[in-house]
Order: sequence, then C-alpha cells, then structure tokens
Amino acid sequence: MNFKELLAHLKEMKHYFIVVVLVFGFSFYLGWANSDQFSIFLNNQLESLKSLSQTLSSKENPQLWFFVFIFLNNAFKSVIIIFLGLLLGVFPLFMLVANGMILGYVLTLQTHESTLSVVLKGILPHGIIEIPVILIACAYGLKLGMLVWKAGLQIFLRSEARTVRVELIRVLRLTKPLSVCIVVLLLLAAIIESTLTYWLVHL
Repeated sequence: MNFKELLAHLKEMKHYFIVVVLVFGFSFYLGWANSDQFSIFLNNQLESLKSLSQTLSSKENPQLWFFVFIFLNNAFKSVIIIFLGLLLGVFPLFMLVANGMILGYVLTLQTHESTLSVVLKGILPHGIIEIPVILIACAYGLKLGMLVWKAGLQIFLRSEARTVRVELIRVLRLTKPLSVCIVVLLLLAAIIESTLTYWLVHL
C-alpha cells in the first residue's frame, strides 16, 4: 500500500473535493429549509434512526453498542460508496445529498437547546473527523464514476487514444490505502462519538 502516492493524489482531487463540499452544503441548506417535498423522506429517515437509537439505549452497555454500530455502519458505507461510484457516480451523489439534508433537517428540529449548543455538543466532537472522511469517500466515488463515463465515451476512439483506462487503474489501486485510512479515522470518530459526544449529549 502506497500511502505517499495516495497523499499526492489527494492534492489532484481538489476539484472533486470542492464539488462534494458544495453538494453537501447545498443539501444541508435544503434540509434546513425544511421543504414539504423533502420532509416526508427526512422524517422517515429520522424515525428509523430514532428507533435504532432506542434499541441500542436499552442494551446493557449502550455505549459499547453505539460504538460498534456507529463504526461498522460508517466504515462499511464509506468504503462501499467508493466502489459504488463505478456505477456512474450515482450512489456517492445520493449519499452526499441524503446526509447533508438529514443533518440540516435535524438542526431545525432542536427546540430545547440552541442550534449552536447542539452542534458543539452533538456533532463537532466526532463530526470534525467523520464528515471530512465521508466527503473524501464520496469524492473518490465520484472520481471513479467520472472515469467510467469517460471510458465509455472513449470506446469509439482508437486504442492508443484511450487514456482513461490508465487513470482508472491507478485510482482503483489507491482505493486500498484509502480504505485503510478511512477505517482508521472512522474508528477514531466512533470512539469519540460513543464516549465524549455521548457524555456531552446526556449531560
């Protein structure tokens, strides 16, 4: 695994990072605006999360259960979304939009505490790691999707003119060290979320 090559490639991904941040930010705004056409979808998502949270809270050691679920859920989704990007980049885009909207919508529902308090206590401690990692995963998923699009367009070119295949192989090779980094960082985020964030929220 070549982590140095991955680090160098991250610098080449700046345009994709800009795109995912803009999409995530716009989706956050849509969730914040609480449009009627989105509220049904968002409420369904929140109900599922609420039900799961209640189930985990009823366990004998809820913090441990929260840690296991948070880590496995985030790690699996973040790694798999990279490779699902091969399906023309649709799934990474959906993940960006869904997560941004849910986060924005959740903040509009806070009635007992100020929004700033919710962000500082319930999101910032682990989100400062978790959100960038998810955005990076989605960026690489979109990159793979774009390369697949380009490869499809180059089918009609002469073989020597088909340059996308080399870049596609290169990015796929980098997904191994990328996945390791994602899992390690999300492990750290899950530890923080199931300890510090859990403690702050339940103060």
